[in-house]
Amino acid sequence: MSRTYAKPTDGPAPGKTDFDTTRWAVVIPSFNHADDVVNCLASLRVANERPRRVILVDDASTEDTVTRIAGWAAQSGESYKVVGLDHPDAGDNSGVWLTVVASKVNSGFAVSCNIGLRYVRDHTDAPFALLLNNDAAVSRSYFTELAAGIATCPSVGLATGTIYEWDRQTVWYAGGRFNPLRAVAEHYLDVPTDRQSRSTGFICGCTMLISRAVLERVGLLPEIYSPCYCEDADYSLKVAAAGFKLLYVPGAKAFHRVGSSLGREIRSPRVIYWFNRNRGYAMRRNYRGWQRAGGIAYLALTKPARALWEVLHGRPRSGAAFIRGTLAGFFDPVPDDDPKSEGRARNLS
Repeated sequence: MSRTYAKPTDGPAPGKTDFDTTRWAVVIPSFNHADDVVNCLASLRVANERPRRVILVDDASTEDTVTRIAGWAAQSGESYKVVGLDHPDAGDNSGVWLTVVASKVNSGFAVSCNIGLRYVRDHTDAPFALLLNNDAAVSRSYFTELAAGIATCPSVGLATGTIYEWDRQTVWYAGGRFNPLRAVAEHYLDVPTDRQSRSTGFICGCTMLISRAVLERVGLLPEIYSPCYCEDADYSLKVAAAGFKLLYVPGAKAFHRVGSSLGREIRSPRVIYWFNRNRGYAMRRNYRGWQRAGGIAYLALTKPARALWEVLHGRPRSGAAFIRGTLAGFFDPVPDDDPKSEGRARNLS
């Protein structure tokens, strides 16, 4: 029989605040790429003031990923537990640093994130949860820098730091925005020299710190974008619309193996379809009036031209994916709210 585990209500210990990063939790959605996962976990393991809980949700990997992660944890001397979504003892994880949730069904990025976020929200007292890609790693000072950067902003809802590519030098994200006239999330690439935290319009899901207040009032990630793309942009817009601040902290450095999961330069027709469909979804869910019209007009004008370019270069399936994805983004039923974020991401208890 499944048991229910109540969320702690006693609050932080004396002297502990919401900005004490040892009270935080990390949620890692993962699919295959065990070497990347181990690198990610290893960076968390040695981080200063590391969070006390890491929840890794394996999205039915086809490789022996879970076994390799468990082996790494055992060899490293870290406490860990491997559970299934329906395991009767899944909620009893107090004192365990790494909980690996082994899903039997591949459901996509947002669903995997929500499984972990729902657990943090409902079964811990963590004031913040960090979403972290399995192909990312954090610097040793990441959590202390991030905490210092958000401590002066009491209404912070989402936050992140500077994300570099895997070479540790090339900036991949230094704040950003969702551009409604192009229907796409844009990354800024200039890191401020003053290292001061500042508001931003878009928090990348690669490293997204989410406050408990957001989890409780706004909810979980939208799952209509499954399996991937644009859920972080949609969530950023929803959180900002709810009155929370989105904060970029330049000194908190993370590193991302860009494109390791889905490709960077040459994308499959399936990925092209998702990306273009979801851009239309994001426009329709978050914008009205001239902004929505402008974004849809941009897609309607540019995507047929891109499809023709793909065909002329010998990639007819990719060309078709541009057209099909754009049409789906325009005409598929897309609810303003996302009840699936509550229904599909099941508890660990």
